[in-house]
Amino acid sequence: KETLRLLHESILKVTEAIDDLRFNVAISQMMILVNHLQKSASYSIETAKSLLQLLAPFAPHLAEELWAELGETPSIADHPWPVARKELLVAEEMTIVFQVNGKLRGQSQFPKDADKADIIGAAKSDAKVQSFLEGKEIVKEIYVPGKLVNLAVKG
Repeated sequence: KETLRLLHESILKVTEAIDDLRFNVAISQMMILVNHLQKSASYSIETAKSLLQLLAPFAPHLAEELWAELGETPSIADHPWPVARKELLVAEEMTIVFQVNGKLRGQSQFPKDADKADIIGAAKSDAKVQSFLEGKEIVKEIYVPGKLVNLAVKG
């Protein structure tokens, strides 16, 4: 799922970067995708084909050679440019950072639709955060949706 989301994010970003003539941004995004694919256990042949189509304007001979190795005909240049599917761009999980008095003390993954109370509860029960809460009173709980929990303490 993460590979598919990153692929479609890359299609969108590379397309926009090429339109804006920001080629370094396009190449950077392709490198992010390639690094992710190297770390993943497996990915679909369609993912590889889409990556080759993104790569073709920058390394046409290499992309064409690899396209032929995948058994594709005709030329990669004759295939339509890949289109990002917007519904796949939304991540299903979010990373929430835990802070105590504005200092980073931990982080955790939560579903996109996680409840504020559940997230704050998880922050309070985090082992690393608890070590900074011992013997102190929580004055204020600050929750920035989708980003962080900050526990203001005194004592």
